[in-house]
Amino acid sequence: MILTPQQREYYRLFIDESGTPNLRDLQSELYILAGCSVNKNECNNIKILADQIKFKYWGLTDVIFHSREISRREGKFSIFKDKNKYNEFIKDLEIFLSSSKFKMFFIMVDKNKARQAGWNDVKVNKDTTLYLVKNFLLTLITTDSKGEMIIESASAEKDKYLLDAFAYFLGSGIVHPKVDYKTIQDTISSVSFVTKKNNDIEEQISDLFGYAAKLHYFKQQEIDFRIGIYENMILKLLHKKIFKIPKDATPKKDKFFKEIDPFLVLP
Repeated sequence: MILTPQQREYYRLFIDESGTPNLRDLQSELYILAGCSVNKNECNNIKILADQIKFKYWGLTDVIFHSREISRREGKFSIFKDKNKYNEFIKDLEIFLSSSKFKMFFIMVDKNKARQAGWNDVKVNKDTTLYLVKNFLLTLITTDSKGEMIIESASAEKDKYLLDAFAYFLGSGIVHPKVDYKTIQDTISSVSFVTKKNNDIEEQISDLFGYAAKLHYFKQQEIDFRIGIYENMILKLLHKKIFKIPKDATPKKDKFFKEIDPFLVLP
């Protein structure tokens, strides 16, 4: 059945980065692009739920959920020095994240392996953006949906690579699996850049799960890391919120779904 434009679902992909793509920067072992895909109709509901938590603990709603500060109880989260109050907040955060409807995608670069493979910063930027945009496009195409990308502007250089990825698929389509450029143009409508002051809750969710993706990779590689109540919670939810192939996918759509890697580690 062919859906009319009015019947097609509309999704937004909010993108946040963790670490730096600079391979000379040894402060971060990983560079991660995290994408949070949300049905446009759900965005307001997610914001309301998040605002309720923020108002409960701070009496205002302009608090930014940031994994580093939550884990260390720093900045705005220094109010949680009391263990019981902190545990209550983590439980509320878990209920919020668990009940909200969104799916996560991650493109991750192990910077040490990238250096060994002879990569440079350009390849890190180019490959991560291309793979993330491709993943999002394939999910839209297989569900006959439309969408847009919303990106927290990082730098003029980084923004350029995201625009280049957007333009590449609009002009050339997808090579494998084969999707022509006209389908791409009918699928994705725009790419927008926002500042940190926009305070989109979906960007904050991307930050929280970008941290979870980092911990999950460390666990896979048997790298020690600090594990507390927050880390336990966000790791548990990672498996629930990461994109999965629908069990009822038809063989025709399944070939597209199989090209989606929601936890892609490069190189």
